[in-house]
Amino acid sequence: MTNEFRRLGVAPNQRVRAVIETMDEGLSITAVNANGGAFDRLADEPDLYSDANLVERYRP
Repeated sequence: MTNEFRRLGVAPNQRVRAVIETMDEGLSITAVNANGGAFDRLADEPDLYSDANLVERYRP
């Protein structure tokens, strides 16, 4: 990347902020979270709350 910065005229001590965007739709953040495995450990956790704990039931 250094040569590319040099070609663009970016000084060696200059700070650069980069923004990276993807143009394809790809997976939603929900799908990434669900398939990423970060929450797999929660499958072993007991369910602490149920409908019986509700103070007020949501009705659309």
